Amino acid sequence: MFQPGSDIQRTSTLTSFLKGCGIDSYEELVRRSNEDPDWFWGQIIDHGGIRFAQPYSRLRDISEGPESIRWAVGSTLNLTETCLDARIADGLGDKVAIDWVGEDGSRRRWTYSDLTAEASRVASALATRGVRPGQAVGIYMPMIPEIEAALLGIARLGAVAVPLFSGFAPHAIVSRLNDADAVAVLTADATPRRGKPVWMEATLAQALTDVPSVHTVISLRRFGGAVADPARDLDWSETVGRASPELAAVPVKAEDTFLIAYTSGTTGRPKGVVHTHLGVQAKATADFLLCLDMKRDDRHLWMTDMGWVMGPLTLLSVLLSGSTLVLAEGAPSMPGDPFRLLRLASEMEVTHLGVAPTLVRQFMTQDTESLSGYDLSSLRIVASTGEPWTEDAWLWQLDHICRRRAVPLNISGGTELFGAILTSTVLHELKPGGFSAQALGVGAKVLRQDGSEAAPGEVGELVVTQPPLGLTPAIWGDRDRYLETYWSTFPGLWRHGDWVRCDPDGTWYILGRSDDTLNIAGKRIGPPEIEAALTETGEVVDAAAIAAPDDIKGVAVVCVCVAAPNVSPDAELVNRLKDRVGEIVSKPFRPREIHFVEALPKTRSMKTMRRVVRAAFLGEDPGDLSSISNPETIQPIADLQKEKS
Repeated sequence: MFQPGSDIQRTSTLTSFLKGCGIDSYEELVRRSNEDPDWFWGQIIDHGGIRFAQPYSRLRDISEGPESIRWAVGSTLNLTETCLDARIADGLGDKVAIDWVGEDGSRRRWTYSDLTAEASRVASALATRGVRPGQAVGIYMPMIPEIEAALLGIARLGAVAVPLFSGFAPHAIVSRLNDADAVAVLTADATPRRGKPVWMEATLAQALTDVPSVHTVISLRRFGGAVADPARDLDWSETVGRASPELAAVPVKAEDTFLIAYTSGTTGRPKGVVHTHLGVQAKATADFLLCLDMKRDDRHLWMTDMGWVMGPLTLLSVLLSGSTLVLAEGAPSMPGDPFRLLRLASEMEVTHLGVAPTLVRQFMTQDTESLSGYDLSSLRIVASTGEPWTEDAWLWQLDHICRRRAVPLNISGGTELFGAILTSTVLHELKPGGFSAQALGVGAKVLRQDGSEAAPGEVGELVVTQPPLGLTPAIWGDRDRYLETYWSTFPGLWRHGDWVRCDPDGTWYILGRSDDTLNIAGKRIGPPEIEAALTETGEVVDAAAIAAPDDIKGVAVVCVCVAAPNVSPDAELVNRLKDRVGEIVSKPFRPREIHFVEALPKTRSMKTMRRVVRAAFLGEDPGDLSSISNPETIQPIADLQKEKS
């Protein structure tokens, strides 16, 4: 157990919030937030100072059921009014909003006034090119200050941001931009990797041959990259640099989309998770400003990517709190600099740090002698999310990063919530890898398969019984899929897709995905995208991508395939297929292993039973096999591990 210091508890934002509400404990606040959502989210809106252009007539309308909840009925707003204009009105115009460090150590600092002006220029440039409120604009950029201005500029115009993982290959870009019907993309010509440029605009140009809706690309050309289409592809310095820095925020309806965050399910194309201007602000306020105790004088560093929800979430949390975002381009661990993240935290006096269990396990493989030279005394909070912790990694973090002073706070929720369902707080004793409480206003419960509530300590499905502000109201363009994916298992309740348990002492534990979605180093993707990359080669006729335990990543991709006729599986084929996944999907999802069998387990409707593949491969109980049509396929998969040994 770890007990946060009394000074941190006493001065926490959560302590102040509880006192202001006249509530004695976090548990009592959870109870009231679940029983009286209108009161609670009204408090959160006030605490976050969220501005409305037109006030709402009713905060919450649930008359058509929780799956159709409407928030702030009749209101209009724009999140940049709160995150930028209000900060300047507060006197923070000259405060550093973004403190950036490049891979080579170069530094740039933008004040709140600088960020506001650049976001306005982005909005002005897009408007000049005919982009209108409600239209989708892609973001395919590295983590540089301009990417933050890109997100905020799109929002300021009332357009819809579509952030893309900066490592995506063309195929993945095409599917997402086409789904969103994007009309423009903001990009950069390249990003440095170990001193050499990795060309991004060229990758985007290749993808855009299959995205006819995009008429404008604005590229920040740092490395003199080539222009693919002069009529479409514009230079950032000329287009954005000369645009107006004073464009006012365009008010939009509360239910209008700010962001489409693409995540993957177990079947079909990637899901476009919709988030609204009000929802993201309210959830960030509840989760980051309260539970993760982000304050105005904090310097926050969480190395991520704008293509994953943590990119937008960390930026908006920093702006809502009026603190400083320490933005680092490149990797958190590099050859010759294995603890780069911690070195930066030391040199840049970070107070509020984000890590992932995967990264900590990478750190654990290194000689820790150099860590003694890093002064991490400024750290107050070390937050984490991603895949489940192992106890040894959590304790290593506590000793070597937190130094048993900073508080390790674990959160879990996901893209669909723009934040947490489960959290830890500075007011609780903390157990290795656990969550000390449920998040505020979510009504988290553990259910058995029959819908009854599980007993303390019993494993079951994690559900949300009280939809919070910030919960996605839709999958972009697919209402039926939204209802089927999240609301059909337990009618009236949001099924999140995680196996969990809540111990008698109130500590929660995530035990993995209850569906087939792969979570690799905190990045989620559906098996079909990986499987499609394999079968499209013509050398594989069937494939199942599963997650297997990995000492470094926590989990890694393993593929079990059926070779095409007249194709002989050998080491050369395996390497070629691994590279194919890296090219078509992304390098983080490159399989660790590829194996071959004669057939895969199928249901009677010919769906691949990935859970059975995974159980057989790992030697686990496959569970109910009543729907399998070819049980003879299980043993050959189980024998693969024997062949390895």
